[in-house]
Amino acid sequence: MRLITFGDSWTAGHGVEEDIEWKERAFPSLGCEFIPKLRNANGWPRWLANKLDCVYVNFSECGRGNEKSLEELEQIVQDEVLKKDDIIIVMFSYPYRDINLLPIEAYEKFEKLLKPYIHFYFNAFYPMFRDEIFDTANLPFYYINPNGSVSDILKEYEIENDVSIWEYNSRRVWSDEKNFFEGDYHPNLKGYKIIADYIYNNIKDLI
Repeated sequence: MRLITFGDSWTAGHGVEEDIEWKERAFPSLGCEFIPKLRNANGWPRWLANKLDCVYVNFSECGRGNEKSLEELEQIVQDEVLKKDDIIIVMFSYPYRDINLLPIEAYEKFEKLLKPYIHFYFNAFYPMFRDEIFDTANLPFYYINPNGSVSDILKEYEIENDVSIWEYNSRRVWSDEKNFFEGDYHPNLKGYKIIADYIYNNIKDLI
């Protein structure tokens, strides 16, 4: 069994680095390979793989739209590297990063490719169909909480425990802050571990 994940910065682990100089540098690999490796090794896929006791491959990148994740998935399916016992998780990014792909089109294309495999969908910080005329009640059980996102889980945790789970202990998203835009933040290490716990608890009885 292997864990294979797709997503944007929320799956790539942006936010685990402690030096704030990297906050707005989604692609620091030019001249610094350390930060992307640090992120990849400490995002939620790593902690989820620990719980599942398996290896993982993280096909995510900061700033990535769902269309790019779909292209990578198409390639690995074409290369026939997926196995029947692999667990594949797509953490959908902000859907309107994709100029040429509507949310429903993206979902349907993922579903067509992943139908033969064990797979799950989650929303990162913005529900995939929030602004669409689409009945999410028709989605399969393995699309977890389609009307919400994992960022909601972190907000709830922060309110209940009064601790920061965001990068550089920066902001508390449930407080009323000027110029706050949903998605303009990332979890810190603790936040990614909470996401891993949430995903594990939702899929453990389904795999």
